[in-house]
Amino acid sequence: MMSNQLRNLNNETSTISFLLLVGLGMGFLSFNFLSMNLIEVKAQATVLDQTNQTYLASLNNTLYVSGTATDKVDTDLVTISMGVQSTNISATDALVSNSKIANKIVSSLKASGVEENEISTSQYTIQPNYNYSESGNIINTTGFTVSNILTIQSSNFNNISLWIDSAVSAGANTINGVDFRVSDKSLENVRNTLIEQAIVNAKQKADIASGAVGATLVGVKSISVITEGFNPIPFNEPIMQRSFGSESFSTPIIPGEQEVSISVQVTYLFR
Repeated sequence: MMSNQLRNLNNETSTISFLLLVGLGMGFLSFNFLSMNLIEVKAQATVLDQTNQTYLASLNNTLYVSGTATDKVDTDLVTISMGVQSTNISATDALVSNSKIANKIVSSLKASGVEENEISTSQYTIQPNYNYSESGNIINTTGFTVSNILTIQSSNFNNISLWIDSAVSAGANTINGVDFRVSDKSLENVRNTLIEQAIVNAKQKADIASGAVGATLVGVKSISVITEGFNPIPFNEPIMQRSFGSESFSTPIIPGEQEVSISVQVTYLFR
């Protein structure tokens, strides 16, 4: 009976040892498996970190360049500002006198080819005139001045001189200016071309700058387009004097060209 108990004890011990060995083996395999996964995850994280660092570094490696493009464009729109000022002791008399002359000017302009939709009143004022003392105080009112300013805006350049001369002959005594400019429609036709040329100019500068330091352009971070307006051609004083001083000469008006310039600011990425 004692030998049977010993035999059973040995069998149980063997079974426990076997189970312990199996358990240790499974634990070892699990540990290796987890270790491999940890190593793989760590490797992936390292690759991602390197990629992010490279990306962030490229964002810091920026090159700011400006490019410009310029072209001359024929003006195709004229704005003429003219009118009449009338002064009288009473505001009513000044108003009546001014209205008569203004109507004559409008009729003369229309007879000279100005279309109904090309002429409008841009300014109309009635102002008192004062008599001042030496100290600058108002002593009394000496009269009133009525001003009626008309504006002509047209694409017809053939009759500009005729319009000015006929207006002066009808009683116009104020010529504020003749401005030539390029219409929005004409400007749009050249705008896109100039933008492309300005960007090409910026790229050429960026290639030169990056090449000088041994860098390579890898992309564009931002682009800003800046457009500039046109400067009007002023209506000069000699022309005004000729208009008022003589009717035997036609007022010389030369439209000419205007220069339009577009610039861009480009931020490049390099490595």
